[in-house]
Amino acid sequence: MTTPSDTTSPAMQRILALLARKSDMSASDMSREAFVGVTTLACGGYLKALRAKKLVHVSGWRKTRKGFVTPLFSLGDHPDLPRPRFEDEDRDSAGLGQIVEALQRFGAMTYLEVAQVTGLSPNTIKNARYMDVLVKQKRIHVSAWRRNRAGPMVAVYAEGFGKPAEKPAPLSHAEKCRRSREKSRALDDDRGIAAQLARL
Repeated sequence: MTTPSDTTSPAMQRILALLARKSDMSASDMSREAFVGVTTLACGGYLKALRAKKLVHVSGWRKTRKGFVTPLFSLGDHPDLPRPRFEDEDRDSAGLGQIVEALQRFGAMTYLEVAQVTGLSPNTIKNARYMDVLVKQKRIHVSAWRRNRAGPMVAVYAEGFGKPAEKPAPLSHAEKCRRSREKSRALDDDRGIAAQLARL
């Protein structure tokens, strides 16, 4: 009967002995405790060889800010555990933390106001969907909606989980015309007052 020691190097035997005591270990964990260089271990083929011999398998994945990128190994001939999907709920970054801290400190803001306070790029916040991610994680919520003078409604975000504010319906054509007339009337009034003051 062939044993692992008959077909593995001393370094591989140290790895197997370590995994016999501990499970769910990354390449860096094993490198540190089995005294094998991490480059030799992962890139030099030791783990690949042990998996080919069906002596170890991927038993889990370690989550980082960039996703489930670190495989964890355990002893035994078992199917590799597939890498989990990295969902919005799993995401984390320094930028996300900065946004939450800003809302805690300064109160409810739009994403553009958050960008000004934190120094983050508005494009980064928008394109990386930071606000949507934080809402899904229940770290912030839409507390109100602000109607711009021009353009669509803008969400106002507050820290913490709460019932989202309902988005108001778009203005009808008649409402837009009425607002335009009111704006023109206000401008005319301002010009009239300015003209009267200029004659004084």
